[in-house]
Amino acid sequence: MTEEQEKSSEIQPSNVARPLSPWKVQLGGVLWQWMTVGGMSIGGLVTMLNTTDLPKVAIGSLVGGAMTGGASIAYALASPTAKKTKEAAEIVGKSLATTVETKVLGIDDRYLELQREDCQTACCDGITQIFVPLLEEIFVPLSISFGASLGGWDKLDRSEELLEDLGRDAEPNIWKLLKAAEKNSAYRQMAVLAWGGYGKTTLLRHITYIYSSKQHGKYKVSSKFPAFLPLKKYGKTIVKAITDGNTIDLAQLIQNHHAAYLSKDLLLPEDWAKKKLNQGEMVVLFDGLDEVSEEIRPHVTRWLKDAFRQYSTSKSIFILTARPKAYTEQAVDSGSRLEMRMMVWVEPLTPAQQDAFVKQWYGYQEIYANGGRSTSDVTRRANEKATSLLAQIRERSEISDLAKIPLLLNMIATFHLLSKSPTLPQRRVELYQAIARLQLFDRPGAKELDTLLRETDAQVILQRLAYGMMVPKREKTIAQGELVDRFTAYLQQENEKVAALPFLREVVRVSELLVEREVGEYEFAHWSFQEYFAASWIFSQGLESELLSRFEEKEWKPLILLYVGMLKNPSGLIQQMIDRNAMELAAACLKETTKQIDPEVLRSLSVITEKVADIRYAKLETLLKTGQWKEADAETYRVMIQVCGKEEGQDFSRQDLETFPCEDLQTIDRLWVNASNGHFGFSVQKKIWEECGSPMEYNDDYKKFGEKVGWRSGEYFDFKFSLSLSLKGELPCLNVSILINYLLFSFLAQRLVNCNTQGIKNVELRSTILMN
Repeated sequence: MTEEQEKSSEIQPSNVARPLSPWKVQLGGVLWQWMTVGGMSIGGLVTMLNTTDLPKVAIGSLVGGAMTGGASIAYALASPTAKKTKEAAEIVGKSLATTVETKVLGIDDRYLELQREDCQTACCDGITQIFVPLLEEIFVPLSISFGASLGGWDKLDRSEELLEDLGRDAEPNIWKLLKAAEKNSAYRQMAVLAWGGYGKTTLLRHITYIYSSKQHGKYKVSSKFPAFLPLKKYGKTIVKAITDGNTIDLAQLIQNHHAAYLSKDLLLPEDWAKKKLNQGEMVVLFDGLDEVSEEIRPHVTRWLKDAFRQYSTSKSIFILTARPKAYTEQAVDSGSRLEMRMMVWVEPLTPAQQDAFVKQWYGYQEIYANGGRSTSDVTRRANEKATSLLAQIRERSEISDLAKIPLLLNMIATFHLLSKSPTLPQRRVELYQAIARLQLFDRPGAKELDTLLRETDAQVILQRLAYGMMVPKREKTIAQGELVDRFTAYLQQENEKVAALPFLREVVRVSELLVEREVGEYEFAHWSFQEYFAASWIFSQGLESELLSRFEEKEWKPLILLYVGMLKNPSGLIQQMIDRNAMELAAACLKETTKQIDPEVLRSLSVITEKVADIRYAKLETLLKTGQWKEADAETYRVMIQVCGKEEGQDFSRQDLETFPCEDLQTIDRLWVNASNGHFGFSVQKKIWEECGSPMEYNDDYKKFGEKVGWRSGEYFDFKFSLSLSLKGELPCLNVSILINYLLFSFLAQRLVNCNTQGIKNVELRSTILMN
């Protein structure tokens, strides 16, 4: 934000009246003269208007407004209790001017234009953009899933129409929810959750762009006025107002601060935002609850609760993005705990989405690298490069995992474009090493930049910083003063000659591995960079004991895996994980390394998978054996979502169920079937599904299946959770997760079919080998 924009968004005391626009002052004066001198004839009004500098296009609207407002003026003149005639004229003039400002002069359109311009580029913090594309040129629609427990679910009319709105075709998207929100209030307050780099901000910018560019019709939703409000910026505005003893509500935030940020010349009519909110004409997008510092977050969430409560009866829509932990682990204090009516999760990119992004991205880069030409030779080169990159993503699992995250896929594509070699590094840690080298050394050298980064061991300084921001407590953001102090110490310790502040500026300007999110506040472009640099420092300094004390901290797992990838022999570390019963982490580390493991450690590792499975399903087995069917169903959901690598509260995607590990699926099914004597279980449901025609889309066969397993009675769900009362095949229903996205069961059933088929083939293959 520029200094001028920063000043324009400063808090205005609530008791200071917003100045009238020149329109309102001038029109009030004209009406006063008309009433006192012109005899209140329309001809006299036209004459007076023609002597002003008011635009001629507006005069017709003003005259028409004066005719309809004449009764009000006459009443004001005649009423003995009326205020002064001049005040009455100003009131009517103000009302008419507001109409002209918004309708005749296009203030509404001007707001939309400015909001569109603010969100039109495809911003990707920390990623070098050779040519910065427009968002809609490379945007790929993101898949979403619903939380396993929908806030407001009990309030929903469970009709067929609304189930369709929720995405029963197993391909839900944000626009279906926005369409549903027009009819049902349960959808009008949404929390969109995902870890960093999954595209939450991009999704909100896309929504903002579509509404503000008036392209909403192609998604079959009504027009709205969007307001894209990054909470990292506006959270400070909110807290400053509270601290200064001023009041600021949502309408004031949009009207006085957001509008000023978009353009200091945008003077919205008085109460413009409030009227739009009350009339249900706005979609307000609050981005990044997790980016609000923990110190002020309770104040911001309390303010958000009040804002949502104030407009709870309005048809305006409110969307909030956050990382899962920032949302689900809010303070217990009921006054500051924010709970949206609905939770939505952004899903990892599917192979089809990766294909679409890479092809669009490379197409854009090649066209603009060739002066905007889209001739056949340019298109051919773009396709060749995209095909080369996608082939590597498909063939190498360590890269395909990274490519599921939009930010990292963008990073991979950028590296592929800029690298001298078309072949990506073999391992994940090598990819980060290559990107760091590219950003810190190769790019500055290739561009012949006169930069301090070439005079220092910049990577070591960043490693020190990253480690210092992880220990003793993980920090994401660091203030400039503190950062300069740390850089001063690090540079001295490394005997570097450069000063800290110039070094900081070069790291931000040239490498883009550190970014200034807000004025005076810095962080790594992505947490994965911070984790990589911290792991590199631990590796170089032999600080493995630090890792040993962090095995149980979930947030350290990515760093530990990166560290394992650096080790020539990770056997000792993996053995210590086994000794400390960190079995799942040990198994993950085994997958991460490509190095030889010591024979004695391998013997311990041979039982890891079995132990992990035993630990994972022990609670489920106990619940099933004791007949706690409802609790067992919830536990089944928990372990399955864990196997998918997701967080509790998320739903399953089609891809999750189509690729669910056969061994885990069959283990869960066996536990259910055995405990219920064949009454419950996925295989029981699969048999009934096949008897109903194995439906893969929502139709009469699918309705029949739902009725036969007891999932539906008419239009309503009706669960008994009882061995004696439930219909055969009622459970598991995965904590009603599958029912929120109804058709997902088809993919789970088909997966079980495929797993059984593969199991038979494996048995046949083993028999053939034994016979030969």
